[in-house]
Amino acid sequence: MVEAEFLWPNQIRGAISLTYDDGLPIHYTLVAPLLRQHGLLATFYPPIHGDLGQHPENWRCLAGAGHELGNHTIFHPCRQRHPDPYPWLDNHYDLGTYTLEHLRSELEVANLVLHLLDGQTDRSYGSTCGDMTVGRGWTEESIEPLLAAMFVAARGKITNQAAQPGYDFIPFNIACISADGCSLDELTQMVERTRRSCAWSVLVFHGIGTGTHDLYLDADILEQFIGLLARLPDLWIAPVRTIAFYIKQHLPAAH
Repeated sequence: MVEAEFLWPNQIRGAISLTYDDGLPIHYTLVAPLLRQHGLLATFYPPIHGDLGQHPENWRCLAGAGHELGNHTIFHPCRQRHPDPYPWLDNHYDLGTYTLEHLRSELEVANLVLHLLDGQTDRSYGSTCGDMTVGRGWTEESIEPLLAAMFVAARGKITNQAAQPGYDFIPFNIACISADGCSLDELTQMVERTRRSCAWSVLVFHGIGTGTHDLYLDADILEQFIGLLARLPDLWIAPVRTIAFYIKQHLPAAH
């Protein structure tokens, strides 16, 4: 079996998607203006029950600027960890108690709300806490088939590795990299690894600056990093949906 080579467009050496989780006000007050200043677009994953439900017009404007609003569920359910559970996670939103139909219903409503904001019918899913299963014990099952039926792509587990498009590439559990707490040097090294391997690095951010989220990146580091990305013409910086569409259309087949 010979694997055909995957090629990025226009002599691009790799791709990066900037994704911002949990629908925080700092995303439209600081991040979006910074991205606009440098001509870059990102994917934002706001849960419906959070700031998006309180200030929908701000998120509508963000989508109107060209950013992707991805599905991050309604209630941000996660798999409760044992013996160190998440103190903030209500038992009602433990993915260990969910079924696929329960999650499907939540995703469908979230898609409807996002469609009313941005008019889009195609979007990506951003895993909550990197979890990709529902149920527990013998009832545990993967959500990948469900995501494949509902979305263009899905950002999956945090592996801190770049995704490598190829004939065996799975777009509904795309590996991603945590950017929270990173130094500028660490982010710069990640960019260089992306270029060397012609890969797709999907970065996960939460808060920007202290007090915005338990997980956050320093604001000055973000500003320097975005400026760095804008100066690299051989890297494609685009939302998850945009890059996933390209990969789907140009994915090589084994023969």
